[in-house]
Amino acid sequence: MQRSPLEKASVISKLFFSWTRPILRKGYRQRLELSDIYQIPSVDSADNLSEKLEREWDRELASKKNPTLINALRRCFFGRFMFYGILLYLGEVTKAVQPLLLGRIIASYDPDNQAERSIALYLAAGLCLLFIVRTLLLHPAIFGLHHIGMQMRIAMFSLIYKKTLKLSSRVLDKISIGQLVSLLSNNLNKFDEGLALAHFVWIAPLQVTLLMGLLWELLQASAFCGLAFLVVLALFQAGLGRMMMKYRDKRAGKINERLVITSEMIENIQSVKAYCWEEAMEKMIENLKQTELKLTRKAAYVRYFNSSAFFFSGFFVVFLSVLPYALLKGIILRKIFTTISFCIVLRMSVTRQFPWAVQTWYDSFAAINKIQDFLQKQEYQTLEYNLTTTDVVMENVTAFWEEGFGELLEKAKQNNNNSDIPNGDSSLFFSNFALLGTPVLRDINFKIEKGQLLAVAGSTGAGKTSLLMMIMGELEPSEGTIRHSGRISFCSQFSWIMPGTIKENIVFGVSYDEYRYRSVVKACQLEEDISKFAEKDNIVLGEGGVTLSGGQRARISLA
Repeated sequence: MQRSPLEKASVISKLFFSWTRPILRKGYRQRLELSDIYQIPSVDSADNLSEKLEREWDRELASKKNPTLINALRRCFFGRFMFYGILLYLGEVTKAVQPLLLGRIIASYDPDNQAERSIALYLAAGLCLLFIVRTLLLHPAIFGLHHIGMQMRIAMFSLIYKKTLKLSSRVLDKISIGQLVSLLSNNLNKFDEGLALAHFVWIAPLQVTLLMGLLWELLQASAFCGLAFLVVLALFQAGLGRMMMKYRDKRAGKINERLVITSEMIENIQSVKAYCWEEAMEKMIENLKQTELKLTRKAAYVRYFNSSAFFFSGFFVVFLSVLPYALLKGIILRKIFTTISFCIVLRMSVTRQFPWAVQTWYDSFAAINKIQDFLQKQEYQTLEYNLTTTDVVMENVTAFWEEGFGELLEKAKQNNNNSDIPNGDSSLFFSNFALLGTPVLRDINFKIEKGQLLAVAGSTGAGKTSLLMMIMGELEPSEGTIRHSGRISFCSQFSWIMPGTIKENIVFGVSYDEYRYRSVVKACQLEEDISKFAEKDNIVLGEGGVTLSGGQRARISLA
């Protein structure tokens, strides 16, 4: 792939977007191929963005009792965010000045107004220049804000992905795939979609103040009649917005519920087929889908009604602003056209830009809080390994899958060190209660020496899997100690094959040793399977590759 021209583009090229000309010209002349796409600029690479945000988030975790993700994002992106916001504000200011020049140009057609007529050409040139300046300010600003939103999404996506790999088994059991999908798609997409509107939360009030000052000069107190109508309309739209949010939240809950049920059904499809539950599961999912469609339809009706109120409001704003002044003092053509232009800009600021900006901040803060809660979940605790030992030793180990009341009490104590209840007295309240939940492992003691074979047997729910999770560090012990070298090979009950060749699946990132590789292939009885493939152990598995039988998958997973 070619290097992105954006990396070496000059300021003029970025201002006029001329760096996009080569790819646009090529796409106009012929069909674009994958090789025509540019490489990702280094500033947009997931590695650089995630490393930068992760460093700031770790700094936030280390320096504060109550860390906030918004502070980490602020240190990463706030400077450029405000720079583009200032450009956006300057571009919006030019939009407020244009009606003044338009009014003076219209006044130049009055035969009695020779002063305006003599400078009409200069006024027209100034109006054209304002359009050019506005374009040169707004488009780079909007592009830059969308660019920052994309970078924030990529950085947080990578941060969530890395956090998922560190979560403890206790936490992973409580998180569904649907929740992760919602976190990575619905919540993160808000930054791409809405960041360009975020600045209007402060730009719109300043612009309304400027416009009302200009309208006061034209219409005096009559200007506030139109503003009052816009304020009432904005409050009405806010009510519709809350109604739409209620429907959208309910719809999101139903979507999440449907995804969870669909995922569980696919994971247990054998049981569904065995017990002939297809129709029952289909009906359950269909009912959720119908409820979801009803909520979507209701939200769409509210949104369309809200949009129609905006488009019909333009006439009433101008009418209510001009009518009182015309009845009292009369009005000239110049003031009518200037007032119409001012009211169009004012309507956009009050009924569109400001409500959208408030909604953007609301959605963004809600998404950031959800992501922050996820990033603060309990992580997998790495054991202190002893590389010199060759044994696996457990001494008086007790562990719990669920958080007991005692663990919750300890967390509460850590989060509220300034409690009025002394620590010595707090134990009196709970002296007769078991402060921990039911242990899945209690007082486990054993030692496995090098070369020793040990089989763990027991009934369902006896704790066999929990014991293996404990050895690997997936289950954190509440009491006792575990010692081993840290090099553990684990073959799960279900075979798992990653996309790649057979050799890559067996070596699995470890340095290749020919003798050990051949020994493992022979021990797992893979020689006959590999000999059947034309490309031997270089055959590709997974997506776009060969399909393996259950036995072959199990043997490769074991190897």
